[in-house]
Amino acid sequence: MMTTTTVLTANAETQVTPMKIGFVHLGCPKNLVDTETMLGVLERDGHHIVANEQEADMVLVNTCAFIEEAQQESVETLVGLASQGKRLLIAGCLAQKFQGELLDLFPEADAVVGTHQIADVASVIRKVQKGERVLSIQQDPTYLLDQDDLRRHVTMGASVYVKISEGCDYRCKFCIIPSMRGNLRSRSVANIVDNVRGLVEKGVSEVVLIGQDNTSYGRDIDTNLPALLTELNAIEGLKWIRFLYAYPNNRLNLELLHAIRDLDKVVKYLDCPLQHSHPEVLKRMNRPVQDITELVSWVRETIPNVKLRTSFIVGYPGETEEEYQHLKQTIETVKWDRLGVFEYSDVDTATSTALGDKVPKAVMTARRKELMAIQQKISYQHNQALMGKVIPVIVDEIRSSGLMMGRSQWDSPEIDNQVLISASSQFAALPGDLLAVKLGMATPYDIKGEVVGYWSDDIAPTQAFMSI
Repeated sequence: MMTTTTVLTANAETQVTPMKIGFVHLGCPKNLVDTETMLGVLERDGHHIVANEQEADMVLVNTCAFIEEAQQESVETLVGLASQGKRLLIAGCLAQKFQGELLDLFPEADAVVGTHQIADVASVIRKVQKGERVLSIQQDPTYLLDQDDLRRHVTMGASVYVKISEGCDYRCKFCIIPSMRGNLRSRSVANIVDNVRGLVEKGVSEVVLIGQDNTSYGRDIDTNLPALLTELNAIEGLKWIRFLYAYPNNRLNLELLHAIRDLDKVVKYLDCPLQHSHPEVLKRMNRPVQDITELVSWVRETIPNVKLRTSFIVGYPGETEEEYQHLKQTIETVKWDRLGVFEYSDVDTATSTALGDKVPKAVMTARRKELMAIQQKISYQHNQALMGKVIPVIVDEIRSSGLMMGRSQWDSPEIDNQVLISASSQFAALPGDLLAVKLGMATPYDIKGEVVGYWSDDIAPTQAFMSI
């Protein structure tokens, strides 16, 4: 029999019947932050968060709807849980997009909560416990995370994602995020700094700043990303600062590049999703048209040793062989340090879905495979060039064998290369530590090395500790 827990609210003392809440997170890191925030709100209201879905009274499913495949994965996950008889709380982008249709489709769903009702999940559960089926959707997006202390971290380790904004002001024709998340809304610099300072006090070494368009951060509140990076750089104990993603607008300027170059804790890494290289494809996408080779040369000349990541879409409606060859040549010329290539996918409410001249699936797949084969060789060449160098590596995981898994400053968590560090009894380490690692063997996407010491900012670059 369930016991009741007394919870003090702003209005009155109320009784809560605790539930065991399981969770499934789908989609991007921004969605992960939302999931953890909802779990924190529920836990604070007296509920118990359980990692095993089988033990849960109800499962919170934070869905994704960015592309058709993501929608399908979300639906399949819901169907699977429903077939097990699980009560569902459906949240996230699929909830925002389909709203009440999900209540009709899933009788097991007690509630559907949109992307802007994250902080309301506790009150939603209270209504459910009174026998209601709840649809909590806000059509005019206003939500902005400003109390990160509510978050229940289920993934806290050496590195933690910190969301610095919501929404996006751009209208790329293949993207439906603004329709679900609204226009750009930035958290204040002071709010984010307080958030990060608290994370560092809990042992976090690296923060990854995320938002749909981080280049535009602060445009709505009269500040900018360089100002935020400067304040974060002053936090004692913080080792690395990384941000994802840099939309290629006029705020990708010298001030930002100089901040990346000059602030010692800001990693020398820039993730700028460009989506294509050919001007006509970019116009059809409603994306900025620019000379990518010039952009890359400018960034590399401004920031010594910078590593660049981008992503491209092949098979966008109307993509001709000539346009594809332009993209292929650009990749071969620029030699990206990190690259992702994705096949175009229709999303029913995206503007691009109505475009004609669809590229056959087989053609898209062949183009993606060819580009990734080219990139694999480029990545291997980049990694081979590092052999024999000593670089700082952040420790992410220590396995029972003693083998450590880490990353260089040029690698985002869960996305880029890993550094496999041989076990060492001489140099004990914990997740989040920075080690000096001599690189000794490379594959296209991973590097192996051995520890030669603890990395310190006080160590001047020498033959033993070389800046790359």
